[in-house]
Amino acid sequence: MTNQYGPMATAYFAFKSMIFFPSKREALNGLIAYLESSNPQSPLLTEAKRFVEDPSELEFDFNRMCIGPYKLLVAPYEAVYRSGNHVINTDETVEVADFYQQIGLVIDDQFNEPADFIGNELEFLYCVHALASEQRQADNLDAAHELDAMADEFVNKHLGLWINPFCEGIKQHASLNFWREFATELQLFITKQLHE
Repeated sequence: MTNQYGPMATAYFAFKSMIFFPSKREALNGLIAYLESSNPQSPLLTEAKRFVEDPSELEFDFNRMCIGPYKLLVAPYEAVYRSGNHVINTDETVEVADFYQQIGLVIDDQFNEPADFIGNELEFLYCVHALASEQRQADNLDAAHELDAMADEFVNKHLGLWINPFCEGIKQHASLNFWREFATELQLFITKQLHE
């Protein structure tokens, strides 16, 4: 992974890659590279390096908490936290999908997760920051500012509203310290952006 789109896009790419591909070395190495450049004192960096040779255990623990096949210990969906009745595919899910469509993103029908899956929300924010970076490089500053404002609005109206209970759930239910540290790092990263 490169830093070609700047530190925000790099961070979102590292976080979303671990959600989507927790057992892939490329995802783990991307997270390590991000942490080495942004937060070399992070306990997550130490934990991540422990799994470089075989990250498969990371996927088992993440799936046990967030995917199933049994009862979800930690729901990875915005609607569950915001609807008040612990269901998925609600009005919140539709609102999230509407944000994606503003930059031309749609959820692939073959992908079995709703728009408000944590990985999708992180992916969207990665895309918005990458596009903003491209617009800055092309000297289209108005477009870059619009994209930055879209990212801020999304964090404040969506991801920022449920990142705390999601990350607290990970900290409570993770078997591996890696995921507790991942949740701590992700929670801090997102909450720093609220109302900025």
